[in-house]
Amino acid sequence: MAIEQAVLSPQVCIAGGGPAGVVLSLLLARKGMRVTLLESQRDFDRAFRGDTLHASSLEILDQIGLAERALALSSSRVTAFRIESGGHEYTVAELSAMKGKYPFVALVPQVRLLNMLVEQASAYPGFNVLMGATVTGLVREGGRVTGVTFSHEGQTHSLAADLVVGADGRQSSVREAAGMELVRNAAPMDVVWFQVPMQGANAGDDAAIIRFGAGTMLVIFSRDGYWQVGYVILKGDYREVRKKGIDAFRAELIRMVPSMAEGFNLLKDWSACAILSVVTGRVTKWYQDGLLLIGDAAHVMSPVGGIGINYAINDAAAAANALLPALQGGAIGIEHLEAVQRRRELPVKFIQFFQAMVQQRVIAAGLKSDKPFTPPLPLRIVSSLRPLRARAARIMAYGLRPERLDSP
Repeated sequence: MAIEQAVLSPQVCIAGGGPAGVVLSLLLARKGMRVTLLESQRDFDRAFRGDTLHASSLEILDQIGLAERALALSSSRVTAFRIESGGHEYTVAELSAMKGKYPFVALVPQVRLLNMLVEQASAYPGFNVLMGATVTGLVREGGRVTGVTFSHEGQTHSLAADLVVGADGRQSSVREAAGMELVRNAAPMDVVWFQVPMQGANAGDDAAIIRFGAGTMLVIFSRDGYWQVGYVILKGDYREVRKKGIDAFRAELIRMVPSMAEGFNLLKDWSACAILSVVTGRVTKWYQDGLLLIGDAAHVMSPVGGIGINYAINDAAAAANALLPALQGGAIGIEHLEAVQRRRELPVKFIQFFQAMVQQRVIAAGLKSDKPFTPPLPLRIVSSLRPLRARAARIMAYGLRPERLDSP
């Protein structure tokens, strides 16, 4: 495939076709910027990508007229997060009690969302996307990043740009090429993800269920015709789970949720499962001259709360607000990149602190005990008072500083 000259002369090169990279591409292209998006895979279809769109993301999409398009792709909506243990149920976040246009979490398969957003971006003449293009290095002139090298269909290419944005996820090749270190935080767990059909199961269509057993934990989401299930284990325990065999694994799942036994019995081997090794952390400095990191490339989120995609989209909105005036004026300075980190760093630190607290005090405590798990007193208090349940939901939905577009 020939690479068109327009692809090779963008103002902004964005590496990574996840939510951060695709949304930023769209926001810049809408304002007449020339943007090339490089995605290493041939399509956006991945197993178990995050698909929980919170109110903050939906409101950003609403500003550009795409919220309803996104919601049309939704398989279901979550209005509450509940913990079940020892025969007791605790609602720890009640989204339906929030004020706002979107008092829920929309479960939108990420592949559908990304395809829709790229389709929208493709309507603008300055936007180009190149699938199967893997960034292999950065080009520098006088200490400034002035482009990237990438491989595509067995050939190596060089692409010059006024600005390079690394939005290529937790294993960011742009971050690695720039020598920017991810400072990791301790995450006490990993997650085994799998799907089972909705056969005789009744876990609640409107809630995300967190169910504790004795030293075990399941997270259950309703999807379009199936359940997505996360079996949470202590970090490094996956080998031991596999060693016990698939029969023992099924038996444990059925013991925890007998109503889903028919679906669990369809798990015949480990090929139906995917292990998510949970890593959390952030880089100290998100930018270099001519280079900016956003999304998981800058800060890797825990799956707690399903907020990763939303912080990526909020990063994209903040980046568009900070960068568009400079791009329209013809000059990107390091102060514009610094402004993005200054805007987004505190919300990221806040939510990562919150996630770490939940991981250590709830998840790790529940997994290390061989007795039925009892939530800590603060969570029980939250569960008993609706205003506190709404407040907890708002923290999950909006974080500390939700973004709005300056020029929607």
